[in-house]
This record gives sequence, structure tokens and C-alpha cells, in this order.
Amino acid sequence: MPSRVCRLLPRVGVEIPISLLDIKPREERLWIAVDPIKPSAFPPCIKNMIQKVAADKGRHRIAAILASFLGQSGWSNAEAKSLWSKAVAVEERIFTKWFGMMHCPKCETMQQQSRGYPNLGIADLGLCQPDEKCREFVGPVEYAADLVAEKDWSRGYQKHIRTIYQAQVFDWNSGKVGEIELSLAEKDELEGLQKEKKENETLVYTRTKVRGRLRPMFRLKEIEGPRRRLLSEFL
Repeated sequence: MPSRVCRLLPRVGVEIPISLLDIKPREERLWIAVDPIKPSAFPPCIKNMIQKVAADKGRHRIAAILASFLGQSGWSNAEAKSLWSKAVAVEERIFTKWFGMMHCPKCETMQQQSRGYPNLGIADLGLCQPDEKCREFVGPVEYAADLVAEKDWSRGYQKHIRTIYQAQVFDWNSGKVGEIELSLAEKDELEGLQKEKKENETLVYTRTKVRGRLRPMFRLKEIEGPRRRLLSEFL
């Protein structure tokens, strides 16, 4: 059995020389309930967000989680925005970005510590107060919709939300193959650099923070010393 290819995630500013092997698209879909889920069925963490148990701290994280949860719970845009606006006092762009466009985070993610949005750990906010039912589910959406078996997912539908591109590259530092997740713009940038690359140049990959999120960045760098080549380049 072939070994699993791991995502290549260097620390911010650390540069890795790479060779591009392949880029494949991956369709990302969002499960959404056909019938709106009633507030009485919401898990404790979501009820606490709506009831404003938490202080002003973490309001952007709460806003993102609540918008994504309502989007998957089958609520209409208008009704969800009305409830969301009463529960949080933040800019509307967070609702627009997360409602019906992002997966609601799982309990494992929400139970982590976070330094702030867009990382959605809320362990520091005291919102996660599990009841007996919580142990049966992996996330708020699964809890609210009673998604305990594969057949239960038929109560909803799959919405296409975006196309993600997986770049398979050879990491010259480790001597291993890794994957880099790209948006369409990032894919086009990488393919453009690959076409521009000269005989004495190599691709370099790093990550940088853009609007609070780590994004892949690529550039061309002149090779110092003998050029290293993959076997596939000789075939």
C-alpha cells in the first residue's frame, strides 16, 4: 500500500525549494438540512452563543461559528441573519462569508484554545457545556440534525461551495513528496511561475499571513551550485 502524502506546511517565512509534480482539482461540498432545524434541537454551545453567555471577548469567533451552523441547519438567509444579528454585534461580512459557505467546526476544533478569529477554538469562552447527548456526536450540526448513521445524511443535500486544488510537489529539503492546498488564484500563480522557470532556477514555497490566515506563496530563485533534477525529468 503506498504511503499517504502529507500536507506541506512550513512555518511562516521558512522557504522550501520544490519541484511541481501535478495539480488536481477537488470539489468541496457542504451538507445542508432540507428542513430547518428548530432552536430547541440546538446543542448547548450554540444555545449559549445565542443567549450571550459569553462576554464581549470572542465575538468574531462566535459570529463565524453561529453563521456556519445556521447555514447547515437549513435556515433561510433572512431568518438566520435576524437571529445572528441579535446574538452578535460584528460586521455583516462575517455572516456573508460563513453562512452557507463554510463547514461548521467540529467539537474537536472548538474545544481548542485560540488567540482569536479566524481560528475557531472557543475553549476560553466557557460556551462548551456538554450534555449527555453531546458524547454521541462529533459536531454541532451532527447533534442538531441527529446525524448518527450514514443513511441519516439523506435528510439533507450537498451544496457545491468551491473547488480546491491539490498541488503535489517534491520537497528538496526532506526528499519527500508533499501536497499544498491552493485556491484558483494560487494555482494560476504557481502554474505561471512553472512556465517562466529557467534552467538555472527553482521554485520556492513558503507561507505568509494575509488577513489573519496563512497563505501559500511562491517565487523563483536562482540555483546555487549543480542543478538538482528529478528522475522524471530525464525520462
